[in-house]
Amino acid sequence: MIYDCIVVGTGSGGSTVARELSKKGLKILMLEKGPSHRVGTSINHIQSKKLSFNDGSEEGYQNYDFLNTPGELIYLEGVGGTTMVSLANACYACTSCYSKSATAQFEVHDLELFEELMDASKDLNVNSLPAEMMGPTTHKIWDAAGALDYFMEPMPKFIDFQKCNKCGLCINGCERGAKWDAKQFVNEAINAKASLIINLEVVRVKNDQENLKVEAMDSNRNKKVFHAKKVILSAGALQTPHILKNSGIREGVGEGLFADLFITVGGYLKDCGLNTEIPMGVKSEFGPYFITPHYSAQLVPLVNDKGFDANPEDIVGLMVKIADQANGIVNDDGKINKPLRFEDLNLLKEGYEKCVNILTEIGVDPLSIVSTPIRGAHPGGTAAIGRVVDNNLETEIKNLYIVDASVIPQAPGRPPILTLTALAKRLAKNIIQDTSD
Repeated sequence: MIYDCIVVGTGSGGSTVARELSKKGLKILMLEKGPSHRVGTSINHIQSKKLSFNDGSEEGYQNYDFLNTPGELIYLEGVGGTTMVSLANACYACTSCYSKSATAQFEVHDLELFEELMDASKDLNVNSLPAEMMGPTTHKIWDAAGALDYFMEPMPKFIDFQKCNKCGLCINGCERGAKWDAKQFVNEAINAKASLIINLEVVRVKNDQENLKVEAMDSNRNKKVFHAKKVILSAGALQTPHILKNSGIREGVGEGLFADLFITVGGYLKDCGLNTEIPMGVKSEFGPYFITPHYSAQLVPLVNDKGFDANPEDIVGLMVKIADQANGIVNDDGKINKPLRFEDLNLLKEGYEKCVNILTEIGVDPLSIVSTPIRGAHPGGTAAIGRVVDNNLETEIKNLYIVDASVIPQAPGRPPILTLTALAKRLAKNIIQDTSD
């Protein structure tokens, strides 16, 4: 059988392009490396890779908790990808100089996405957090930031607030169906006659006469081969480079890795209950980074190590997420080298100090304030537009496309799900036009 398109990966990019194409009657096959996680259990399947960066510490930096532990990059493999454990933040992520249009990174490559962003916002039911859904501790943080002249605004969310019970467990998946995730688009594609095979790792894509051949391995390491007129890689910024290199595309591949590095700064505030509020409900923008309320279970033992008797409901936290330097490399052996530049450290340090100011303002005991280690959750840049793909998202192999975070050239410092959905919609439009010509 020869498919019209094979889509590799079912995250925000892959699920969207599969949905759009299958609804137009194209014969689509989705291949997913991971399993289909049951809602409510996805958090147990989060994976991580160590970020082997040198901290480059200068005098004074060693006083910060986040420099005392090696960095970590977290991700999820499976149907829906990391959207399953996202906190439903619908940021217009890919800014340039953090003040221009949401798609400026792509506009310089003659790729305008405004129409697709509006379309994606409608499909994902994007709305800012309503005031009545804001928890009491989030409201205290809002007020404290205002008192410190840190402007805060509601976070745009892909949540149906009429279905939301404010449980605060977005990271576990949403049993009520209030939070959008890519599995919903996968199901729509299947309903439109697309096929899905899970637990199948794609190894390479090769030319096969007038079509493309996709070679894969199942969980028993048995070789599988599929054929299609077009192939779309949406395997993510860590896996897509391996497929490209195995397919003979090497120049620039695996370079330029960013991770949207973040820390969560928190402390002890008796019975604050932030852990049961909608996470990251508001945000304060500071150019290349932003601050938002965020409960992290990592904070509990860290606070207790300071001599406090804290339970989860006693912890209040603030996340600092930065647009880090796109200077990492995904090596052929899968290991990641991500030098941590002084620019990154300075942003984290600046954000940390603002967090301390806000926490102190709402009554957190200053002696309890700690920080989690540095983590990254939005790897990208490893097959960037202008370097590995053109403005049609096509590689040097004709009819082999990429639509995942690997095509984003520079770190947005913001969740990229909405932007990737828009990119996938644009790619789908181009493919539909191409097939109709």
